[in-house]
Amino acid sequence: MNAPGMLAAQLARDLPGLRALLLFGSALAPELSQATSIPDLVALVDDLDAALAAFGVTPLVRRLAGPLPPITIALRGTVALRGAGGTVAKVNLVSFATARAVFARPDDLSLAGRLAKKTRLLYARDDRARDETAALLAAAADVMARATTLALPRVVSLEQASRRCFALSYRAEPRPENADQIAARYRAFAADHRACYEPRLASAARARGIEVTGSRLVDRRPAAVRRRDARALARLLRRSRARALLRWARQLVVYRGWLPYLVGKLRRAWSLRTATPGR
Repeated sequence: MNAPGMLAAQLARDLPGLRALLLFGSALAPELSQATSIPDLVALVDDLDAALAAFGVTPLVRRLAGPLPPITIALRGTVALRGAGGTVAKVNLVSFATARAVFARPDDLSLAGRLAKKTRLLYARDDRARDETAALLAAAADVMARATTLALPRVVSLEQASRRCFALSYRAEPRPENADQIAARYRAFAADHRACYEPRLASAARARGIEVTGSRLVDRRPAAVRRRDARALARLLRRSRARALLRWARQLVVYRGWLPYLVGKLRRAWSLRTATPGR
């Protein structure tokens, strides 16, 4: 696996219009990654079509990229944008303008779920891009916090609500991870997640009329209001999962090595599942 810094330097050199590059996922936590794990990157670009062209994606296939952001490309070879060889990273490409629009009116939780988790900024084009990326990450966390408060128990601690907020992105896509694996991923950066989510959860709860009492959220609203909100979250999750399946179908023609990657991911998830204590 290439060091993240090497990948960032290569993409900054070869990918046109790159504003910022983020690392997320198990690569941030060595105790959760395996030798066969592939780093997950999010590349925020000025022009998605130009970025895809740099990867050698054909004009016909590039037409599929606009809807349902992000679009995932396999970064291959030692000269990643032009060379041959195995996949060294998964690059989730999205234009900055699209990401900002998606978070302003979220149709699903896929992109917000990725960017609301623990991330590491590998590259920013300049100070403005750095600040804009920080604001985008904050907007993603806001989206997830607002969605989480749609369906909480009557009384729940902010710490438990934070766990629910983290796990919500896994509910929004068909994923192989089980509850113990998701909990382990949360624990790897629990302090960061709590610092990010808890103030946002408290703010989102107040906006919905849910009381914030010390470190607890207390929902005294009528049952009918709670049912309405729970139905809204269920609709959002159904839409998110349906759109995730459409993204997977698109990856058949975009992501080189899609089938080996899927098989490898399922194998890694299964090996972690069988290695999880108590299961």
